[in-house]
Amino acid sequence: MKQLFLLLIAGSVLLLAATKSFAEEYHGEFCWQVFSESGEAYWRYKLGIYEKEGGHLALYGSIDYGPNGISAAHGNAVHIGDSIKLTINSADYEEGTEVWAETFAAKLNKSTLNGTWNALTLEIFEEENEVSSVYQRGAINLISCQ
Repeated sequence: MKQLFLLLIAGSVLLLAATKSFAEEYHGEFCWQVFSESGEAYWRYKLGIYEKEGGHLALYGSIDYGPNGISAAHGNAVHIGDSIKLTINSADYEEGTEVWAETFAAKLNKSTLNGTWNALTLEIFEEENEVSSVYQRGAINLISCQ
């Protein structure tokens, strides 16, 4: 009976440890406005942020291009000293015009969640056979989600 009791306790501890190893914490929805180098408002991100074990952050949500519509976006982030570095990927097919894919990288101040960004976009227009690339950079500011 004593061995069965010890086995039950050991099994419970292992079960709790295994459950915790898959733990994640939802930090909520965060929104950012992206600006060009000259200060022109470009697009907005709306991302749900999940912190995985070990401090890894997973980002799931959307990118809003205003009149050009909304597309899916996802990425990840890491804490580096007083900064947070994020990488966001998005892609879309705009019926009758173009296909594009973008990789966006930002470095945010940990206390304000504002920062700077760089992005590389690849796009092809439906009637062309060449892929063009666009490099952009600017500022990114935390805003309230609407």
